[in-house]
Amino acid sequence: MGNLSHGEYIDSFTADAAAIRDVFVKAVPELSVPATPEWDLGRLVKHIGTVFVWGTAVVEQRPERVDPRSLDIGLPEERSDYGEWLVRAASKAAAVMSAADPSDDCWSWGADSHAVFWSRRLANEIGVHRWDVQSAFGDPDPIAPQLAADGLDEILENLTFRPDTDLRGVGERLHLHATDCDGEWLITLGAEGVEFKHEHAKGDVAARATASDLLLLILGRVAPSSIETFGDVEQLDRWQQRLKF
Repeated sequence: MGNLSHGEYIDSFTADAAAIRDVFVKAVPELSVPATPEWDLGRLVKHIGTVFVWGTAVVEQRPERVDPRSLDIGLPEERSDYGEWLVRAASKAAAVMSAADPSDDCWSWGADSHAVFWSRRLANEIGVHRWDVQSAFGDPDPIAPQLAADGLDEILENLTFRPDTDLRGVGERLHLHATDCDGEWLITLGAEGVEFKHEHAKGDVAARATASDLLLLILGRVAPSSIETFGDVEQLDRWQQRLKF
């Protein structure tokens, strides 16, 4: 389970969708996004909106699985309209998820098969993408400490359920220490995959920064050289290469 409530996740992704729209209306859809170099701003906003549509459909049709390829996302013909479309998709997601009990059985691809999985998933993914969008236009606002810490937890809890990510090792340890909230992670790469604990201990490599920068570090958006690191820093490259989305 996450660190925030179902309602707090919904409030978070609703606010972030509006913040993305506010950047989009000042920019052009063809603006390059350094955090997602294969996608320009329009393509990134299309992706974010598609995630909203999928999450909404899954919660609406709970507990049945929903194939995202079967959905009509209602994408506008004009790319200049993507920002308002995104906010409408976020508003519908908020209404559907607010009407659901967070403990309702609900299909998911991760460790938690309840409706709150999706409010949490949307809050965390859209939080990172809001940072991506803002960083393409200027100085981005950091991800809120509690949400960023939750984002790290969510990644680690669901790693074994991601077929695109196979992180294994021989006992290498990564220690992350948040400076702006109560958050520490000791992550071990073993032969069977990833294990983590919330504790202070020495790792082969360690990073100390705000929770937002730690999350963005792991996701390949912040360079190790920009924060306080210790030990075998090259090990961080492996995390960034595997977890960047």
